[in-house]
Amino acid sequence: MIRRLAAVGLLFMFLCATGFAQGIALDPTPPSRAQVLSLLAAMGVRQNVENSLRSAQARVKASAQAAFKKKYPNADAASVKKLDAVFDSTPLFGFEDISETVIAVYQKHLSAADVQAGIDFYRSDAGQRLVSLLPVIIRETNENSQQVVQQKLAAYSEEITRKLEAFQQEMEAKAPSGSERPNESGAGQKK
Repeated sequence: MIRRLAAVGLLFMFLCATGFAQGIALDPTPPSRAQVLSLLAAMGVRQNVENSLRSAQARVKASAQAAFKKKYPNADAASVKKLDAVFDSTPLFGFEDISETVIAVYQKHLSAADVQAGIDFYRSDAGQRLVSLLPVIIRETNENSQQVVQQKLAAYSEEITRKLEAFQQEMEAKAPSGSERPNESGAGQKK
């Protein structure tokens, strides 16, 4: 009898837990703006965007300096400093300028429970380790994959060329002797 009650109790707890989990998974409540911002901060998105924008502005500034020095090779330091002032006085936009668009996308696709689970993960030790190592992982993956991708593309190109040549020979063999065949420009000509 005690075993039956324990089994029924365990079954009841399991059903309640399953229902609760399904309730969370099916909860369509969108996340709040604050929740999304918290997730983005935990994921390092804000910092990465800000770093990328600063880097982009620095590249634009360096490019402008190089073009200026090429056009005005005898420009004095004061002129170069004035050019720098133009860029320094006109900062590129920041994360805040695009945040509402980003937040809306997260709110459209994720529930409040999804976002909270993400916050919990990215604030955990494992999540923080992932955030800190992700740039290194992406860089190394790109570097290591580049050669493999180039080899695969070369092999693909060779195979496609071989198959197209075989197809073209097959088509030429089927063509009647007096028919038109395309020349290199693609226009038909009599044989």
